Amino acid sequence: MASAHSSHLSGPPTCSTGRGRGPSCSLTTKGSVPSQGLQSNANVLEQILEKPRLVVVEEPKDRGMRFRYECEGRSAGSILGASSTDNNKTQPTIEIQGPINHLKKVTVTVSLVTKDLPHRPHPHCLVGKDCVAGSGICVVSFNPNTTRRHSFANLGIQCVRRRELDVSLQRRRSQNIDPFKTGHTKGIEDMDMNVVRLCFECLLEWDDGRKDSLFPVVSKPIYDKKATTTSELKICQLNLNRGSCKGKTEVYMLCDKVQKGVDFKMKTLVIDGIKVRIQIWDTAGQERYQTITKQYYRRAQGIFLVYDITSERSFQHIMKWASDVDEYAPEKVQKILVGNKSDDVEKRQVATEQGVK
Repeated sequence: MASAHSSHLSGPPTCSTGRGRGPSCSLTTKGSVPSQGLQSNANVLEQILEKPRLVVVEEPKDRGMRFRYECEGRSAGSILGASSTDNNKTQPTIEIQGPINHLKKVTVTVSLVTKDLPHRPHPHCLVGKDCVAGSGICVVSFNPNTTRRHSFANLGIQCVRRRELDVSLQRRRSQNIDPFKTGHTKGIEDMDMNVVRLCFECLLEWDDGRKDSLFPVVSKPIYDKKATTTSELKICQLNLNRGSCKGKTEVYMLCDKVQKGVDFKMKTLVIDGIKVRIQIWDTAGQERYQTITKQYYRRAQGIFLVYDITSERSFQHIMKWASDVDEYAPEKVQKILVGNKSDDVEKRQVATEQGVK
């Protein structure tokens, strides 16, 4: 009686390497020779693995550039390369690497994305000679057979004001700019406005009319020079002596810049089903900022008057600030008096009864 025989795969794939080519692999069956079909599939896989790729060969300089406002024009400068010096200026540069046979044209779209994952479209805009006015993105095309590299000269970053953030992101949606398909699902409250990344999207056009898109590539972060919160932390000397510390009384600063003047924070909350956006302006209470402080009163809906319970002088100044509130703030603005450093009872100079009055 004849017995049925089934061929099964046995052992690892056999691989060979040809001159000037990547390794090609094929699967063999026990007691058989490589099939033409499997060899054909291996050739297809080889072509995919040898697909051209986009590489950032000159990263942008991470610090030292100031994000410009629209009214400033080109005065704020452009993005320099990481290796740029005073005597040798460089710019962010990309390169098409890998085989380029029959590759007709490369089109690269550059946009700004957030620093952290997932890389979402950033509301700030790119401006420069290769940017269509008002688009916020940069689009360049070149023939890789003539030059594999492209440097982005005169490319600047234009920051968007808070009230224009939603409009800017809506513009990105209309342009289908969402390199990593994040869907614009999150709001703008958690976006860092002081740091961005360049994102490069590459479209390949072949001689036979085919088009391929490469996976987006992002640069290293670029920090806004004027933002003190992005300054680099440099510890020059570390003192290991330690002891007890009371909150809000003893503060050790370990940074090379300290925020001065006016600080701004914004947060969106849902209260009783109503979406409320809170903007908090901390004006430091110093006399030199009183002129600009008056501008913040006009649209305020709530004002905190804060004094130091360990300083009689601080409490006396409250009357002056209260007078400004009455003069410049809306008539129905809510006012709250806060006594700070309540944990430092031993040094208290202002009694609770004085604050209640």
